Amino acid sequence: MRDTLKENTKQFGTAEEEVTYESSGPQVKPHQWVEARNTNGKLHKLKSVLLVLIMEESVQSSVPYKQLEAGSKTNALKEWKKSRIIEKFVYVVAVITIIFLTHATVYAQWLLPYYYAVSTPILILIRVIMYWKNKWQYFLLDFCYYANILWYSFIWVPYNEKFFAVVFALSNGPLIWAMVVYRNSLVFHSTDKVTSAYIHILPALLSFGIRWYREEVSKYWFDEFVPEMLELSPIWLLVVPFACFLLHSGIYFLVIHIVAKPSEEYVTSFNYLGKKQDSCLYKTFNVCGERCRPLMFYVFNWLFCIVSLAGVFIWYHFYTAHCIFLGVMSTVLIMNGGNYYIDVFSKRGFVEDECE
Repeated sequence: MRDTLKENTKQFGTAEEEVTYESSGPQVKPHQWVEARNTNGKLHKLKSVLLVLIMEESVQSSVPYKQLEAGSKTNALKEWKKSRIIEKFVYVVAVITIIFLTHATVYAQWLLPYYYAVSTPILILIRVIMYWKNKWQYFLLDFCYYANILWYSFIWVPYNEKFFAVVFALSNGPLIWAMVVYRNSLVFHSTDKVTSAYIHILPALLSFGIRWYREEVSKYWFDEFVPEMLELSPIWLLVVPFACFLLHSGIYFLVIHIVAKPSEEYVTSFNYLGKKQDSCLYKTFNVCGERCRPLMFYVFNWLFCIVSLAGVFIWYHFYTAHCIFLGVMSTVLIMNGGNYYIDVFSKRGFVEDECE
């Protein structure tokens, strides 16, 4: 969805004459050099992605490309240099965070609630700004943010064992399984992908620490987490969490289909998950026809929640099973990242920081 750079750059070829925008022509790779003439008629080379940015600016301002090219190439180059710096910084932070969380989960569990309490508001704020800018703000109504709000509420009332059972089930059920549906990946240099991985897996790691290392997690927190870990019935691990999921579905339906009714230019989970007509999800949501698509969207979401909650009772009562489960889900996250670097990043590459 958000690899728009790769999609846009397929549309442009060599620009040797005065043009405003061309949507046709030979395809070029995003990291390929293409030829273009400057305002003096001199033929020179520049990266195809920079050419895309210049031509898009020409469209928005209705000024011919040849008039914009001289200044726009410099501006585009500055933007990509800035982007490279940010990506390098995100890469360093992501690697350090993995080392930190590994240490915290295994040896210093008391760090987990502090890290979650500090980092969650920062990352969510960054995501709100980024998504609002790109008209993706309706993604912020998805269940993963709802579940993180519940988790963030719980850490300030850590003594409530039934509340813990509910957030434990949500974080080890639909929240972490959503990584598979959305194909979240551990892409170290991407703020967006790292944040997505974070909000889906960190609550599960925190639940693991509280469930099996309660005293260590509570060691320096302002109050003790779940003073008495009860052998809870399926009601608090299955029924109540599913009721919370239904509540979120009601809120989502009210905002998306009744109040806001966003246009097609805004991306939501409803139109994103079923946008490809040849995809399995599209066929699933339209199994009863286009008219029943909204209903089937929610029905299959509810079925997904029920299936994902099926194993929670096991994760809650068996330490080894919980360890294996989190290990497998972490492996999926890493494998998706590897697939991205090999299948997408290796072809798209970085844009070079200079023009000849």
